[in-house]
Order: sequence, then structure tokens, then C-alpha cells
Amino acid sequence: MNDQTRSRYSVSTVCLRQYDLVRALDVARSLGFDSVDLVGLRGLCEHVPVNGTTSEMSAAARTFAASGLRAASVNADPGSFDGFDDPVDVMRRVERLIDFAVEAGAPILVLPAGEKSEQRTTDPQIARMADALNEAGARAARNGVRLAVEAPYFGRPIDRLARAAELMDALDPSIQLAFDVSHIEAADESVAHAWQLLAARVAIVHLRDAVSGDIRRVIGQGRVDFPAVFDAMRSTDYAGDTVLELETRNSPYASKKQEVLAAVEYLDAARTAASRTRS
Repeated sequence: MNDQTRSRYSVSTVCLRQYDLVRALDVARSLGFDSVDLVGLRGLCEHVPVNGTTSEMSAAARTFAASGLRAASVNADPGSFDGFDDPVDVMRRVERLIDFAVEAGAPILVLPAGEKSEQRTTDPQIARMADALNEAGARAARNGVRLAVEAPYFGRPIDRLARAAELMDALDPSIQLAFDVSHIEAADESVAHAWQLLAARVAIVHLRDAVSGDIRRVIGQGRVDFPAVFDAMRSTDYAGDTVLELETRNSPYASKKQEVLAAVEYLDAARTAASRTRS
């Protein structure tokens, strides 16, 4: 990748979850990236030790700071904001994540809004989630960190555009969105329409491919219309980070490194196609 390509994308460390944090950062840099999305998703990727002690979190932040990379954001799951976890424990983890973000120099903390569930039988507790997220956002803001909520999020309570819009209406205007195209595509909704609806609140974009009901497709092997995505982003002069979040299944590539490089090549072609369409 050339310098221009590096500046276009950040890479999520979830793509490199088979490595410890030091090795993941080394691999990201070797692939040509100068910025990463630091991940702390319990049971999946704990480069940010979301259940760790204060000293463990600080050690991880120092490890990252020594890498010379830039932190686009911290993407973490401290627990549910809709009653599945002890709210006091969740907010303690949020506080440690804010401290980590400050020490790592990450401007954005990305959180989910509610617990994952295979089958949802009740409507989302939007008011309850909003109250907790507003408190988290206020604590983050006092430390110079912006809070962003990942929504829509397929498989969680805020899984549709209408619900995302309702949640955003209930949140303080300072709280932003992490916009993941795969979650929208998997719910059979229009990514381009979602962008027009939510763009004013978007702080960071996550790229991964998807089909109906499945968010873990290799980029280029799902239904996401990436030229249309880039066209929509350009139409609103989006200037934030765009993150490759390639947590996929059934990859045809021999290694995750190959998959990441192939994704960059595919996405660069999609950007070019979008530019030609607009011209």
C-alpha cells in the first residue's frame, strides 16, 4: 500500500485477534497501516483488556503508545446497558476504558447499546439504554473523549434504522455513531439510505461485507454496494476514520494478512468507481 492508501483506512485489531497486542500492532504496521481501531470485545478480542485491572489497562495503553501508531478509536463491550449486567460494574469498566482511551490517545470510545440475543422477544429498552449512555458520554466528555454508539447493530436491540434513529433522539447530541455497513446490510436495509438518515451523527465508519442475516462475509463476497457507500460518504464530505473490521468466516485467503490486503485493493477500486459515477 502507498501512503495515500494508508491514510484512507484504519485497521481494526479484531482482524488480528490471533495475535497478542504487541504482535498485532507489528503486523498492522507491516501491512502499511498507520492507524488502528483498538478492540476490547469480551471473549472475542481483548487487545484492550476490558475486564482487566486498572494497572493491566494502563500497561496495554503504554504498549500501544510505544508502537508509534495512531488510535482511531477504542471499540469495546463493557457490558449491557439494558439490564443484563450489573450497571455499577458496567460503568466501572466504562471508566477504565475512558482512562485507557486518554492514555492511548484515542479520541473516540465506541460502545454497543444492548446485549446480544439470538431471539428477541421484547422491544428494546431505549430509555434505559439512553440514560446509561448519556452518563457514559458525560464522563467521557469530561476527559476529552467522544462517545459513539454502534447502531444499527445486527443481533442487538438497536438492530434497525428506525430503532437507531429513536435511540439517537434520546441521546445527548454530543454522542455520536459508529456506522457499520455490514450490520445494516444484514438487516436488509439500504446502507445509502441509512447514511443519509444518520450521517450528521457519524463519528467513525466500519467496513465489512454482509448478506441477509450474516455480517461476517469477506469484502467483495457479500451484497454491500461499496461504490454507493463511498459515494454517500463523499456526498456529505465525511472526513472521519474508515476502519477495516474484517472479522469474517470461510475466508478463501490463506492468511488474514492476505485478506486485509485484498480488501484494500477491492475498496480502492470501489472508490474509483464511485468517483467515476459522480463525474
